[in-house]
Amino acid sequence: MGLPDTNGQHRPVKIRVTRKGELYDLTEFVDRHPGGREILEQHNGLDIEAAMQNSSVHAHSKAAYSMLERYAVGTTDTSAQQNELLTEVADIDKRRADYKKNDIVDWSKPILGQVEFLGEKYFDWTHQPVDWPVRLFESDLAETFSNAYWWFVPVTWVPVVLYMIWSSFQHLSHVPEVWPQNALAIQHGPLSMPFLFAFGVLMWTFLEYFIHRWIFHLRPPPNWPSLIRLHFALHGQHHKSPMDPMRLVFPPLPASFFAVPFYFMSTSLFPVGLAQITFAGIVSGYMSYDLIHYYLHHGKKPFLAYFQQLKSYHNLHHYKYQQLGFGISSKFWDYPFGTLIPENPEKNK
Repeated sequence: MGLPDTNGQHRPVKIRVTRKGELYDLTEFVDRHPGGREILEQHNGLDIEAAMQNSSVHAHSKAAYSMLERYAVGTTDTSAQQNELLTEVADIDKRRADYKKNDIVDWSKPILGQVEFLGEKYFDWTHQPVDWPVRLFESDLAETFSNAYWWFVPVTWVPVVLYMIWSSFQHLSHVPEVWPQNALAIQHGPLSMPFLFAFGVLMWTFLEYFIHRWIFHLRPPPNWPSLIRLHFALHGQHHKSPMDPMRLVFPPLPASFFAVPFYFMSTSLFPVGLAQITFAGIVSGYMSYDLIHYYLHHGKKPFLAYFQQLKSYHNLHHYKYQQLGFGISSKFWDYPFGTLIPENPEKNK
């Protein structure tokens, strides 16, 4: 939406805020704001200092204040006409270029080939977010396969889930399977399928937590360049550029590298029919996680209170407590493992 200009085209409504006497034009940033565009629209034309400090409304980290400075266009002492001119001629790309020029990597080149040389500086650097996309590869083909639209997830994995459910039903309908193979042996037919599907979903919630905490957030040794490179490719690039919509869901190819061992894990625990319905639950849990993750970053203000809380919780994980809050689709496993982000962070400083 916007206002018509003299050529009949629509231009975006300007989003301008102030803080400590400085004027900021957030028009270009509003759709990438982690808290949603609505809160910026509500504060349009207002001083945002109190709102940024109020953690119960929308906690902000040092990285957020640093990011804000890149959108400075003038001061509140300047006249309205001068501020309008300053806003119109403000070159956001130039300010970004200045930031990139002083960074420890060369942003004109693919980043993946540089992170391995950052050593001790890598982990802190990758948790200082930027608000532009990160290019990983020199090859356009490799770069294309490293990106994914959100709809890639259901298009790729819904057929897998449906096939596994159908195949499991065929197995259990013809020959009921016995599990466990001991004195407690129980025969399982199609009536067991909903319970094993739910078990698979529950299993995924733990796998989600385990992978996120102990693989994606494992600090790679500074003298192991290959592990630094792998870490950045898997998850570090998402923390560096959390607003990039093309890097919010796992591309199908790398996702399949995780799916294969999960399938064999299921077949090692259960007979084939039971394993297939369990695997269908795992994949369904994964799809829910990936789509929820995308929604928390790029969906409009959630209607349900659960997702409103989850969005705030995940923003705290990205911008303030990167080593807490590893649950994404649910906080469930953060409770027993002691990684729950405190409800009132200001009291826990």
